[in-house]
Amino acid sequence: GSIGAGLFLAAIALTSHATGVGVLYPPLAATCFIGATCTYLRVARPKSVIVGHFIATVGGLLGVAAGDLLFGDTALAVPVKLCLAVLLSAALMQLLDADHPPAAATAAIPAILPLPAPALLLPLHMAWGAVLAVIFGVIWNRFWFECPPPEEGCGRSWFNLGMAKPDIIGGGICILATLFMCAKPWSAAAYNAGLWIMTAGLAILSLHHFFGARVLVTEVKNKCTLATAPTADGPDPISGPNTKEEKHEQ
Repeated sequence: GSIGAGLFLAAIALTSHATGVGVLYPPLAATCFIGATCTYLRVARPKSVIVGHFIATVGGLLGVAAGDLLFGDTALAVPVKLCLAVLLSAALMQLLDADHPPAAATAAIPAILPLPAPALLLPLHMAWGAVLAVIFGVIWNRFWFECPPPEEGCGRSWFNLGMAKPDIIGGGICILATLFMCAKPWSAAAYNAGLWIMTAGLAILSLHHFFGARVLVTEVKNKCTLATAPTADGPDPISGPNTKEEKHEQ
């Protein structure tokens, strides 16, 4: 596991240097460790890793902007920016069902260190780095066991993976985007296309569970309606038979 973690991060660093796609290495280092040693944890899911780093970067940048607006260059600026960055990123990760603890560092670093990429592009760059961590982790772990591990309560779907189909689609799109973004030194058009493709993949990964929850709520409501609906021949399930009227008729 420890060997794999080091190799993952080295591969990400080499790829980042070769392509010019800047990322934050400390949080990705923690991601590599989880991917190599704690693969069966829910926070190690591809969705959690990719969406977690993306949305944590967004939350971190929003927190930094809010801290600058509220406190400027005062002594409270850095503590407030750190607080807001981690708070917002944690809330967004939970909202999108993408909890990934290392991504909290992704959110905090912009408050104290220079960014390796323009602020508007950094979230997509971090998603790119997260995709690489997932790819390297899957390749490494498949030498010993099934990876990604089947998710609890999720049956087999495409490619015999124990993942929801939207996660497979979104993950596949993000992998395609990563390949396009790797072409940055040679083709700006391919890199820009990769940014848009990555955005599409992230949208699918991030939002599909909201639609699943809506369907589940609808099914529960329908079941409750069927269970409580009165029958044509029987008494009202709530009030029961009207015994006074029956006696009067007799």
